[in-house]
Amino acid sequence: MSFVSTTLRPFNGVVSRVELLDFLAPLAIRLYLAPIFISAGWTKLMSFEDIVQWFGNSEWGLGFMMPTLMAVLVILAELVGGIMLLLGIGTRFVSLSLIITMLVAMVTVHWSNGWYAITPTNPETSLSSLMNSFGFWGSEASLTNSHEAALRLDKAREILQTHGNYDWLTETGNFVILNNGIEFAATYAIMLLVTLFYGAGRFVGLDYWFNPSASNRH
Repeated sequence: MSFVSTTLRPFNGVVSRVELLDFLAPLAIRLYLAPIFISAGWTKLMSFEDIVQWFGNSEWGLGFMMPTLMAVLVILAELVGGIMLLLGIGTRFVSLSLIITMLVAMVTVHWSNGWYAITPTNPETSLSSLMNSFGFWGSEASLTNSHEAALRLDKAREILQTHGNYDWLTETGNFVILNNGIEFAATYAIMLLVTLFYGAGRFVGLDYWFNPSASNRH
């Protein structure tokens, strides 16, 4: 037995016991993501006509073919898929469907806005500052955007502080500038990879009890 194996034996013993709780990871991801997708799908359902118009219009929308069908598929993936994800039934199929939905959203809606969901307004603390030092593509443009966004945000605060009740306006949160980049969609897709490959998890999903071939039940 190697020195490393001997040294790590106590740690490995602890890890083997912790593995009994491995169902907590996919459960936590399901509980985190399910409300997000249910809310997104419900919002689209409640404004179905507007969503269809946005999907189909090529001038100010996405210009999809068959926008009604696309809207129905997205609502099914998010609303019904979110409920199924919460219950842990058909988890792998739902995860794949939602990953595809996130990838489509990244390419068609968010890609042109870059990475950030919310615009960093301090170039010095922005990750793009570090990336720019290594010459990453798009990092310099992101830093410029951060500087411009900071100027506009400061001006907006100045106007609101002068002409509005700023304390009341910011009582439930500070103002930010939405960048609408791929950050959130990419994060959700990465999290869904866990449930795609590992399923709903042991004990806490319906797949474990009623569809063991789709879970890690042994």
